[in-house]
Amino acid sequence: ILIAFCLVTAMAWSSMQDALAAFKRGEFVLVMDSEDRENECDLVIAAEKITAAQMAFAIRHSTGIICVVADKGRLERFGLHPATGLNSDRNATNFYVSTDFLPGTSTGVSAADRALTARAFCDLSNPPEAFSKPGHMFPLCAQPGGVLDRQGHTESAYDLCRLTGSMPVSIIGELMHDDGTMYRAQDSLDFAQKHGIPVI
Repeated sequence: ILIAFCLVTAMAWSSMQDALAAFKRGEFVLVMDSEDRENECDLVIAAEKITAAQMAFAIRHSTGIICVVADKGRLERFGLHPATGLNSDRNATNFYVSTDFLPGTSTGVSAADRALTARAFCDLSNPPEAFSKPGHMFPLCAQPGGVLDRQGHTESAYDLCRLTGSMPVSIIGELMHDDGTMYRAQDSLDFAQKHGIPVI
């Protein structure tokens, strides 16, 4: 797991135990990618109990593109399908068509609406017609073997759910500075210390 999550022991990273404990409590965890891949850091949180305030935090400190990670069976259960028939993404990120949950939301873009959409992915009793397409949340389909199949943020977020016994749905967003540049390793460590968030 430590290798799969690309921990760099030379810097002040959190222990996996601390990260898992925070995630299980419904708190944020930062996941940093390796320098020779995306070299970016994602905010990750379990979707099951995400609040509007937590969603607003993720939106404010990220690119604003918030993704919901789930497995193929769950996404198809809600009538969602791949965003393209031919995925040419450089990292093979498996985007599905964007969506909003209709019951209880307005336009779908507010933090409260996006949090509600995220939580809706955790309830398999929701019918496909409850999800409008396109929308403001971007589903990502995780590989079934997690980081053993693909070493990406998507699978890291999926594995955090499985390792903590959480509902297998999580929310991720890439950290971005106010000037539009992305967070790198030291930036992410500074952000983690400032906000009290474990980083792996």
